[in-house]
Amino acid sequence: MDTPWWQELWRRHAHITTPLRERGLECDIEFGLSAYIVRVALPDGSYLIISPPQEPPSERPPGDPEGWIVTREHPDDQSLFEVLYDSAPSDDPGASQRPEARHGGSTQPLVAAIDHRLGRLGLLPHPVSSSHLPVPVTPRTRPGRPKSR
Repeated sequence: MDTPWWQELWRRHAHITTPLRERGLECDIEFGLSAYIVRVALPDGSYLIISPPQEPPSERPPGDPEGWIVTREHPDDQSLFEVLYDSAPSDDPGASQRPEARHGGSTQPLVAAIDHRLGRLGLLPHPVSSSHLPVPVTPRTRPGRPKSR
């Protein structure tokens, strides 16, 4: 985590990890199928995966995709699989778009959707009131710090 490569990767995802860490959630960055993902540990043992579309691979830089997909899963309960948010554009002209598709790669609505769902589930260690939602930040304007392990 002390390498320039890791610090740059963390910085490119700080617009997602910073607001979630402010809520008391532990975040990590991993490589998914074809892009980097943010994995968020939840107090009940489940986790969130926040990722750009994995297939086909995107040419966009890490942390700045055309859309985001957020799922909640549990390692011991395979029946728990929930899509919390999906702003990824669909290549299938016959597929219906989810309402959040209009937000594309913007992180403010993504974090607000996570706040809403985790708040309803009682899984936010440090809830944030709706009047204090994060200001939209692009990956290039807000530096982040890697979490310590």
